Amino acid sequence: MIETILSVLSALIPGSILGVFYFGSLWITVRQLPRTTYPIRLFIGSWLGRLAVTLLGFYLIMDGQWQRVITALVGFIAARIWLTNLWHPQRSLDINLSQNK
Repeated sequence: MIETILSVLSALIPGSILGVFYFGSLWITVRQLPRTTYPIRLFIGSWLGRLAVTLLGFYLIMDGQWQRVITALVGFIAARIWLTNLWHPQRSLDINLSQNK
């Protein structure tokens, strides 16, 4: 039982870290786009870098077992949900207030 928990956590935590890296980098890129001289270069370069690091991370986490990729993907998606809530916690409230005016 302990081995199963450690096996799941050994894929879930790195998947979450990859998610924080990927979506954190995306957030930084989007915020920098209006300030840059070459937005296309920044966008494509950032996308390629994020994609390469994330795919390499998933490959290393996998370690030949597809179940570990699924577990890492759950952590990746959980990181996305967490960061979305962290960065836009009152978005629905803003929409409701604007509709009442």
